[in-house]
Amino acid sequence: MGRKTLVAVLAFCLVAISAASLAEEAPPAGDAVAGKAIATNTCAACHGSDGISVQGGAPFLAGQHASYIQGALAAYKQGLRKDERMQGVVAELSDQAIADVAAYYASLNGFNSRPSEPEAASPPDGDPFAAVKKLTAMCAGCHGEDGNSMAAGTPSLAGQHDAYLITAIQAYQAGTRDEPMMQALTKPLTLSQIEDIAYFYAAIVPRQAEAPGKGDPFAGMAVAAPCSSCHGVDGNSTDPKNPRLAGLSAAYLVAAINSYKDGSRKHDVMRDQVLALRDQDVEDVAAYFASKEPKALAIRKPLTIAEWTAKCNRCHGPNGNSTDPRFPVLAGQDEAYLAKALEFYHGGERSNELMFAMSFLMAGSDIEKLAAYYAQQRKE
Repeated sequence: MGRKTLVAVLAFCLVAISAASLAEEAPPAGDAVAGKAIATNTCAACHGSDGISVQGGAPFLAGQHASYIQGALAAYKQGLRKDERMQGVVAELSDQAIADVAAYYASLNGFNSRPSEPEAASPPDGDPFAAVKKLTAMCAGCHGEDGNSMAAGTPSLAGQHDAYLITAIQAYQAGTRDEPMMQALTKPLTLSQIEDIAYFYAAIVPRQAEAPGKGDPFAGMAVAAPCSSCHGVDGNSTDPKNPRLAGLSAAYLVAAINSYKDGSRKHDVMRDQVLALRDQDVEDVAAYFASKEPKALAIRKPLTIAEWTAKCNRCHGPNGNSTDPRFPVLAGQDEAYLAKALEFYHGGERSNELMFAMSFLMAGSDIEKLAAYYAQQRKE
């Protein structure tokens, strides 16, 4: 056999092997008729025989891209999507059965053909803080309309770390911070509302308290030395778990320190740190931190829903009407399911780098509004 002939034979073999490999890797074509029987027996209880779920939180499948349904079911089978019930169901399905089910649901009249509500025809725009400002109205009397309190003994919330504010609000809800008025005001708040309130205040530029207090700031500098590891050398904490002290009211700082000393605020580390302080030490360290200039946090202003949908529509099509089989149709999808899916991507429970990056900066209210918006869209 000559060299040219050998090369030709090898080339033919490589092409044949590559073709065989591609044939093995390519998902099988689905049969909608066979898929109907499987879907009726296996999927209809949750997703409906017509692909329109009657259970909140279960996605509508009718009219969804077959390749997307096929990929999602395969992800459950491989354990890439975490849901014990779904994993149990698809474990019994062959690759061909999965393809058949996908073909069947894709052949049905799309769920996004339902009429939308007029107010949901276009995404709401405007001030992304509009909703949270209604919630913070109850805080304005003590903490100021913009979170910069002018009342002695009341802390400013502007420019405070959102993670710290969330923890503080939840402590009032749980009763571990003993303040009846704050407990009553925070008790009805949902986690999503708490996150929005915290982010709103964190994004505001803080102002320094006007009254420096009764203590000596210079003497307080030495007293404050042990505080720097948690609260920063100048009281501008870089750790989101610890509050900023710089620029806060000296009267508030005195009250807070004394509440840690007497145990009315329960925090073992803080109690150990302040227990040995004399009354004058407390006044001095409060005056020191009150004299420091507070620094604004580097926080990006949240996006409006119109800005979010502009990002989502790049992959999912205008108003969620995807024509790309790689990306699911969102228009008309079950609202509870959309919210749940976004929460899973946001928290990393669903493994998808692009969706994780997109959803990572979403607040709870963003997820709720996006889910409501897309659920009310229709096919164009």
